Amino acid sequence: MKKYYGIIFAVVYAMLFRVLVEFNIIDFNSVGYLLIVPLIMGYLPFLLDPQVFAKSSLKAVFFPLISSFLFLFFAFKARFEDLGCLIILLPPYALASVSVSLILRYFIQSSTENKMKNTKRNTLFIIVIPILLGHFEKYIEKQESNFQVSKTIKIDAPREVIWNNLASVPELTNYIDNSLYNYLGFPNPVKSEYNSKTNTRLGYFDNGIILNEKIIESDQFKKMSFSINVDKSELDSSQTFKHVLKNKNLVFSSITYQLEPINKSQTKLTLVCDYKIRTNVPFYGEFCSKNIISDFENKLLNALKKRIEK
Repeated sequence: MKKYYGIIFAVVYAMLFRVLVEFNIIDFNSVGYLLIVPLIMGYLPFLLDPQVFAKSSLKAVFFPLISSFLFLFFAFKARFEDLGCLIILLPPYALASVSVSLILRYFIQSSTENKMKNTKRNTLFIIVIPILLGHFEKYIEKQESNFQVSKTIKIDAPREVIWNNLASVPELTNYIDNSLYNYLGFPNPVKSEYNSKTNTRLGYFDNGIILNEKIIESDQFKKMSFSINVDKSELDSSQTFKHVLKNKNLVFSSITYQLEPINKSQTKLTLVCDYKIRTNVPFYGEFCSKNIISDFENKLLNALKKRIEK
């Protein structure tokens, strides 16, 4: 029975750090939370009953996996995370915890009893590393990288017709196709409403999010660019958007439509998203953001094409 206490210990440990994230003691988008916590989750079950891991490679893999899944499940049930957050967290948590568990199994098999006792003596220091690192990270300027994602589609309509559907995007619910990301908790656009007097564009999503935008550049029938005012946007219905946008881990510099006539009845429409990623784990932030934004652009352009050509 003792071996299963390690799973409980690991889940409680991770939940503690999720609470610290909620109170802004450590950052969600940090090395401490995204990498060090799952590494220690792989270490904690070993601490209570090391011989279980030494005798079974399957347990060395499945114990940390079970711990990671349970932690994410309880974080979801407690509404600390939504499905989008879980999908972002699952790969680093599963990979890091299993990796350290397998390394420790090898260490157990090749170590003397004295070395194992020395490792256990350092346990207190090891389990508080994320707090120390997380506090330190808050005072370090995050790495900032610029990215651009663009998609193009051919629409059988003159550019004047398409132009009239860009500032105020008509209802797209019946024209948009779901993708894998929707089943993982990421929303679809519904429509946009533009107020020319206040230069305010409200973008509605099917999970209740409303983005407050404004037109920052307009060249009639050729180009239209928007910026997002995060402070005026309604993001409370999505933990993912709150983590990413309100904490400025992802900053949209501009979202631009470009129109290029092919002939009198056909137009090439390009959607360009320029954005910045601010993170201490840049490789993972780049991978997630490019895939999610690319999927969103594809769905939006295809829905506009169907809506305009109907």
